[in-house]
Amino acid sequence: MSRLVNSFSYSHSRGDLFRTCPRRYWFVRYGSWGGWERDADPETREIYRLNKLSNRYLWTGHHVHEVVRDLLEPARKKDPLPPIESVRSGLLDLFRREFAHSRNDRSGRNPVRKGFFGLLEHEGSPFAVADSEWKGVVDRALMAVEGFYKSWVLEEIAGLPADHILDQDEELRTLPLEVDGREVPVHLKIDLAFRSREETVHILDWKTGRPGGARDHDRQLGLYAWYFTEAHGIPLETLRLGPVYLAFRPKRREEEGISPDTVESVLRDTRSTIRDILSLIDDPDQGVARKERFPVTTRAFTCRDCPFTSFCPDRPR
Repeated sequence: MSRLVNSFSYSHSRGDLFRTCPRRYWFVRYGSWGGWERDADPETREIYRLNKLSNRYLWTGHHVHEVVRDLLEPARKKDPLPPIESVRSGLLDLFRREFAHSRNDRSGRNPVRKGFFGLLEHEGSPFAVADSEWKGVVDRALMAVEGFYKSWVLEEIAGLPADHILDQDEELRTLPLEVDGREVPVHLKIDLAFRSREETVHILDWKTGRPGGARDHDRQLGLYAWYFTEAHGIPLETLRLGPVYLAFRPKRREEEGISPDTVESVLRDTRSTIRDILSLIDDPDQGVARKERFPVTTRAFTCRDCPFTSFCPDRPR
């Protein structure tokens, strides 16, 4: 069987990772590649295992997204949603099972579910956190699920025809972006997009954390707007985009329209980041990239939650 080829592609999260630390980007995209193979060398295998670990925020956020996705279809059909108490209880049980598995099995060879290899915080110092930290992040996840039951979105999607739901966090979407004559696949995962009865297209992003800066989601939502106008021919002026902060203000509508200038600005920034990444890769089609070409961040605080520090001796201290 031929081996997979690590050809170059892009996503919003990969761009953020590269801007945070090019070296960490290399570990995620190249240093871990092939670590699942039986004949992988020990270092690559360990980098792969570390790359598969979740931190407490990504872990709880993943499960909140899963719960919300499962509730969208009955909500659209106006079917009764399961009691929030039972949903909370089931989610808490799931957290407890996966937490115990992560704490007790550090091998990475027996994932309790597909894609879950354990929690970074169980790697010990410097990643370990106090019990109160775990309780806080789990409580926030439970608040987020409760928030969905209170959100303005439920009333909007109730009774919509099935074909008005354009996306609901089910598949990875891909659209090529031309960068200096190269077609770069751009991947997107869209939490919810639907066409209302007024023919407005709403594109929403579930947030389980605290509200951030006023424009902290522009890059992500700008790429969503580009995708729907290019892939589906939806006029830009009919789009309304925004986050839904499930744990903190789920009843507040925070959608906005988006201008052609904003989308073009996001695409310029995206192309610029892609150029910066490609300039460091030896062969983007065959996935050849050397670690030494990817500089380490100069900001030591960004290394605190990086699982690859033991393989990065030139990191800032």
